Amino acid sequence: MRKLKRLMSGKLSRDKDGGIEGLPLQLIIIIMIATIGAAIIMGWMSNIDSPKYIGGVQVSTSEIVLVNGETGNGIVAVTVTDQDGNPLSDAIVILTGLGVSIDDKTPHGKTNEFGNVTFDGLEIVMKNSTIGFLTVNVSHPTYGEHNSTKIAVIG
Repeated sequence: MRKLKRLMSGKLSRDKDGGIEGLPLQLIIIIMIATIGAAIIMGWMSNIDSPKYIGGVQVSTSEIVLVNGETGNGIVAVTVTDQDGNPLSDAIVILTGLGVSIDDKTPHGKTNEFGNVTFDGLEIVMKNSTIGFLTVNVSHPTYGEHNSTKIAVIG
């Protein structure tokens, strides 16, 4: 009866010859809850997709040579891939630097299903310099941005 009163009062039993009760039982329950919680969290985390990003930007030419030294026209083809090397469609590609334009507008385009976009009739103006760079800026709403690809222009 005394044991029952101690159990009912919520105090831990100090009876060393008794069964599994008190602290060892609470410890087992805490370990079980922690194990189940960890399993649930790991299962939830395994459903999270790895981040997507623009894996590569390849340009058809590494340099453009201007004929008369100050102005010139050029053609540039750009291929954009994702982190796995697959073609990335619907990426926006913009060329900037050295006053580059097509019909007095900033050259821009969207990649096709093969990850390609071509810029034809680029107008490049170089003043007071014999070398410069065009920057290929790529943006995609799901894959982010990439702007480290450059094209050398030699005047």
